[in-house]
Amino acid sequence: MKHTTKIIGLALLFIVFASISVSAQNSLFDNPKYRRSLDLQRMSKAAYDSGDYLTAGTYAQEAETLSLAAREEAETQLQKWIANSWKNRAASRIAFGEKVRATERYPDIWPQANELYVIAVNEYEALRFLESTEASRKVVGLLAGITAEPVTVAVKGKTATVKTAPKPEPDAKTPITGPRSEQVLLPQYYVVRLIESARDCFWRIAEYPFVYGDPLQWPVLYQANKDKLPQPDNPHLILPGMVMTIPPREGEMREGTWKE
Repeated sequence: MKHTTKIIGLALLFIVFASISVSAQNSLFDNPKYRRSLDLQRMSKAAYDSGDYLTAGTYAQEAETLSLAAREEAETQLQKWIANSWKNRAASRIAFGEKVRATERYPDIWPQANELYVIAVNEYEALRFLESTEASRKVVGLLAGITAEPVTVAVKGKTATVKTAPKPEPDAKTPITGPRSEQVLLPQYYVVRLIESARDCFWRIAEYPFVYGDPLQWPVLYQANKDKLPQPDNPHLILPGMVMTIPPREGEMREGTWKE
């Protein structure tokens, strides 16, 4: 019986370690269930090392349950961030379409795009993030080709139609180009803050609109700032007060430090 309990304890510990290792993403470190699962993991190991295999198995099972719940919550949060990013892009294209009279100029796609945008918003509010993302992607795809209205100008008594380049609202995926005076000035540096409710991490910082507006761009920040970290190979450990460099993407203009 003792031998069987020992095997069960070992198996449960292996499951917990594997689960935590796979799901160790930035958002998990702020999850109280995940932190509690780490405590239970340590308690389980201590009980196992002392020969109390039954208690070790109980702790390990509790740790596994909490770890899996934390991972599910982290995955839901990731889906939410992605859905919000795509929803913002869809809203940008809708706003641009309204400015260029897309309802008259693109009657074949405009109604469908509007219907899909309403679906995207409703699905997001209903916490169905995958469905919201899919609808937003379709909006962006449908409206990708809309352009600014042609402008008619007079040239020596004659008229000529000039097609102007599209000028959609800038979003996380749209490079900011044009003369310096017309560009949106973005910050070049960001000072890591101590936020109790939502701790700063590469993932969250990349999501800020004035950074990239896309949490999936966090590796760009990490590679540019890893030498400043206490442990360069550990992207999860960043400290308040650290001055983070924000590498500009093509067409972006950055200078100065972001201030709240």
